[in-house]
Amino acid sequence: MITILDKVKPSRISTKLSFYVSVFTIVAFTLLQIYNFLILKSEIKIQINKEQYTQAKYIAKDIQKKIAMRTKFLVALADKIPPQKIQSEVVITEIFKNNIVFTDFFPQGFAVMRPNGQGAIIEYPVIPGRKSLVVTNYEWFINANNSQGVIVSSPFHSEVIDEVLVVIAKALRDDNGKVLGILEAPIFLNRPGFMEYIFDKNFSEQSEILVISRTNKIILASSDPNLVLKATPMKGMDTFLDKAMEGFVGYGHTVTSVGDEMLVATADINSPDWFVMIRTPVAKVYQVINESLRAAIINGIIVSVSVFLAIMFFLFFFFNPLKKAAESVREMVSQKKSLTHIKGYKKDEIGDLIIGFNAAIDMVNERNDKLEKSNEVLESLSQVDGLTDVFNRRWLDKTLNHLWLVKTRSQQPLTLLLIDIDEFKKFNDTYGHIAGDDCLKKVAQTIQETIYRPTDFLARYGGEEFVILLESDIKEGALVAEKVRLAVSNLNISHSESSYKHVTISLGIASMIPQLNIKSVELIKQADLALYQSKEKGRNRCERYKSRS
Repeated sequence: MITILDKVKPSRISTKLSFYVSVFTIVAFTLLQIYNFLILKSEIKIQINKEQYTQAKYIAKDIQKKIAMRTKFLVALADKIPPQKIQSEVVITEIFKNNIVFTDFFPQGFAVMRPNGQGAIIEYPVIPGRKSLVVTNYEWFINANNSQGVIVSSPFHSEVIDEVLVVIAKALRDDNGKVLGILEAPIFLNRPGFMEYIFDKNFSEQSEILVISRTNKIILASSDPNLVLKATPMKGMDTFLDKAMEGFVGYGHTVTSVGDEMLVATADINSPDWFVMIRTPVAKVYQVINESLRAAIINGIIVSVSVFLAIMFFLFFFFNPLKKAAESVREMVSQKKSLTHIKGYKKDEIGDLIIGFNAAIDMVNERNDKLEKSNEVLESLSQVDGLTDVFNRRWLDKTLNHLWLVKTRSQQPLTLLLIDIDEFKKFNDTYGHIAGDDCLKKVAQTIQETIYRPTDFLARYGGEEFVILLESDIKEGALVAEKVRLAVSNLNISHSESSYKHVTISLGIASMIPQLNIKSVELIKQADLALYQSKEKGRNRCERYKSRS
């Protein structure tokens, strides 16, 4: 069989050169694409691993904080229950009602179980089956009976409500230490409000979130409902999970017990002994880039064959543009220049090759842009001010809006204290910004230590300004304001440019019963006007908002 190569005279240099250049183009382009995409794969893997670790740390910190806040709330609630009224359903129910409206920590309410565990003395709201539930042999009931403080139970499957939960409980005792009842409140692990991350469908399509108990060796919560309360795989079936169960925190890759290759990251929830694991299948991570690689290789082969036919007739015409394109690619691979578009030279096969390569670069750059935006979103989700370690402005806005809605329903007052450090600019100019930062930290810490109720909320409003939210009326707000003012003044932080010769604060107090037709910003405006009056009257004082009408 005679082929086209048999008809070509071997002595023709142009034919040989065309053939060699075409073969070289096909091989070189394919290898270059593979090499380039391997580099990109490695970079994307590292970036996604870091993103997973950041997400895991955020989720772990948030869960730990929610448990701590609920524990603190339950302690405060237990302190409000008089021992002599423990059998009074009317009194205790009223206490429960008054406290449940202040928070969404425990949507299923509270119950006081009998000291012998034979059912509940009182519950609110009523949940069918809870009052007659016998908990004598429950681990949390036994621990609460034997503890002077609050206990957090191991996770278990509720007999009353067919869900996974943990119980926070505290023994109620008389003056002699005798247990009169056990105050308990459930936390449902797989409901929005406590672990809402597992309900994010957009996230779960790409990655899987697990919350695992090291002590019980079970999966407490998962974006896959089928894994909830399942035992962790046996040791040796998943090496990364084995390390995590032994206390490892970080990221890497693993092969699961069913043979799936995963990118994975873990972060600890220090109390209780849980940890968060985020897993992303490698197949999903590389799906787009693998498709791009295959398309690029196919396109490269097609274009290279076209180049071969064209070089037969136009060797010198095409040689120079190809050389320049190869130099640009080589510079990108050697990292002498960033991944940017190769300049197109002519509307021909080589131009098509360059366009295909540019499209691949666009896809990589788009992926990097998405990763950067994801990191920015995670960064913006932080709730705490980095300098003063109190809540930041973003979390203040969210909390204020939430409380505004709650108080609109309950028609109870909401009080806001706007605090400003007097003559702070002069303090910075005199002592320097490092001393200014230390001053902000001390003032914030002192205010935080002064307001100790679970419902009191402190946030940095901006610069040297802070905000306190109180779920009380203006009379109590004025008492708290004066207490905070004295506490800061008693720090005796030297301030030579102040008329008081030490750092002081001025406070504006405003209180409203929220209405549907009034926005929460009006409360801030009133407090700001009151703060202005404090400044006008000599600073180092508290002023209540007074309507001009």
